[in-house]
Amino acid sequence: MEQTKSFYDFSIPFNKDDKVMRALLKELVELGYKTIAIEQSFDHSKKTAGKRGSEMFPEPHKIEHLRKEFQDKLRILQRITILYVDVNVSHAMSVSLNLRKFNLIAGQPKTDAALTHCCTTFNGDLVTFDPVAGSRLLVNRKAYTIAVRRGMFFEIKYGPAIADSNNRKDMIKVAQNFGTKGKSKNIIFSSGAEHQFQLRGPYDVANLAYIFGLSEDQGKNAIDRHCRQLFLKAESRRLGKTIMFVKGNGPIVFSDSSDDNQSEEEDDEMDATKTELDGDDEEDVKDESSQPNKRLKVA
Repeated sequence: MEQTKSFYDFSIPFNKDDKVMRALLKELVELGYKTIAIEQSFDHSKKTAGKRGSEMFPEPHKIEHLRKEFQDKLRILQRITILYVDVNVSHAMSVSLNLRKFNLIAGQPKTDAALTHCCTTFNGDLVTFDPVAGSRLLVNRKAYTIAVRRGMFFEIKYGPAIADSNNRKDMIKVAQNFGTKGKSKNIIFSSGAEHQFQLRGPYDVANLAYIFGLSEDQGKNAIDRHCRQLFLKAESRRLGKTIMFVKGNGPIVFSDSSDDNQSEEEDDEMDATKTELDGDDEEDVKDESSQPNKRLKVA
């Protein structure tokens, strides 16, 4: 399994300009991030249904050159965010091979029906919202509870909130709704930054918990622990059932439980015999020491 280190930022929008991407990645390294995800968006509602079994989702962007350049500094993952309006996306996802190539799959609903589906049935890892029109969709308590039980996480992006005051109000409203409906469980913070000046350090991001209605511990978990849990959940979904081989460095000793029990019984018998022998020796010593005393009294 791939190793990850804190801190995390799972929303760095892909840019075709390598200069912009390198500037973003360098800034992330300087701020102290270790694991990031490059985000690729796909609007399912604008695609027409193709032939049965045809591939609808795109392949991941080629970022091998960036991974080689930052291999000792950043762990770069790939994420796809699917925008959709109805439940027809489920069939397209079930037959897609390209989706398995992404490390993370996020759902961005556009309607209330899509939001309920995203929390209850969506075969992904993350629920996110449009920063521009995110406050139009507010999750209800039942859907939030089901999503938490399924291991889904909810994302709050701070980058658009820094760039525009209207987006800031919308994201605060969405975050406050998370606290009201589900006590802000399974929340992660991501930047969604399109420019390096929209990035903030991990501890500054954790302090945003007070603005978004989270506690101090929830703010810290939103950039560390919850992100790690999200990654592990995504890996289990992507890999499915696997076989693991464990190699030991030291000698391997094979033992049967029956042999162990028998050896334990033999040890117990030996201890009991030894105790009896010690007791007999002590009695003999006492008898020998008492005989001369008796003779002296008789004399």
